[in-house]
Amino acid sequence: MNNLKKVTLVFAAVVACTNAQAIDIVTNGDTTLSIGGYVKAEGTFISPDDKDSDFEGSARESRINLKATTLVNDKKITGFIEGDFYGNYSGYDSGSPELRLRHAYLQVDKVTAGKTWNGQFFAVAPRLTEQLDFYGLGFGTIAGSGLYVRPDLTLHYANKGLRVTAQDPISDDANLPDMVISYSDDISNFGYTLAATARDANTGINDDLDTELGLGVSLATKLTLGKGSLHGSVYTGEGMGVYSGLCTTGALNPGNTVGCDAENGELVSQTGFSLGYRYVFSPKLRGNMRYGEVKVDNEADTSIDIKSANLIYTYLPDLDIGVEWRDRSDTTLPWRQKGQEVEIMAKYSF
Repeated sequence: MNNLKKVTLVFAAVVACTNAQAIDIVTNGDTTLSIGGYVKAEGTFISPDDKDSDFEGSARESRINLKATTLVNDKKITGFIEGDFYGNYSGYDSGSPELRLRHAYLQVDKVTAGKTWNGQFFAVAPRLTEQLDFYGLGFGTIAGSGLYVRPDLTLHYANKGLRVTAQDPISDDANLPDMVISYSDDISNFGYTLAATARDANTGINDDLDTELGLGVSLATKLTLGKGSLHGSVYTGEGMGVYSGLCTTGALNPGNTVGCDAENGELVSQTGFSLGYRYVFSPKLRGNMRYGEVKVDNEADTSIDIKSANLIYTYLPDLDIGVEWRDRSDTTLPWRQKGQEVEIMAKYSF
């Protein structure tokens, strides 16, 4: 009961104080409770190609998490839960920010189960450059930038460089979980991750009940060169639209993924790639440049690319100030319009 009171007080302190420091509560020698997250304030100047310019400010990306670890019979058990404030965000009406569940998982030894990153994300994200764009981080990769980066249920088995994943299928008509298998390794200053995805994809015929096996492969790399690093990724496959970011063009209807993966009853093939460069100018200043592109072999020959560049300055420990320019060749969400944006942000991590 005393521990419950402590947890309640800690939550109250963190919610009330945006500059709260990391807090650990040790209830006994084997159990630790910690709270973390960050507060991010951002302002974005938006200059769409087909609409009037606009300015948007937000702190919705700010997040808070609670982590508990303990030892039971010499086995480490971890529970983690995290939320941000995009719960009622539609892109059109700012409304009142609501807490949204991002992660809720448990981990024992090499197994993780719950709501967390999908297998495609783990196969790509560690090799990518740093970006400020909350919705464009993985565009051009099979990790994508849509709503399926964190399925409602994911099961990971990770052993050294090998990771095997079964996750909640995106299509309502799927008969099996979506599956991912990946392998990562680092050789000197070069690292790579090779992955394969298999999923029961909706073809859109017979009242959307027919599915076919969609297959995709991806490769992500990182090469460190002195103070800089080169980052690259490439993927190809059929029925991968929901994972690659194709759905972010607005065709998304949760559970019905035909508009993302199939055309005329056949799965659509697509390819994508990303290239990036990161450079550390000093212990306080770093910068990143990135280009991502997706090409779809459909009747419209869909092709979308996103370019970005940023500078991030560590003003104080755990306090970053940054600016990022980006340019989209097409709309990637109903509220992320074709054209340019400049984001200025301050982020305090705790």
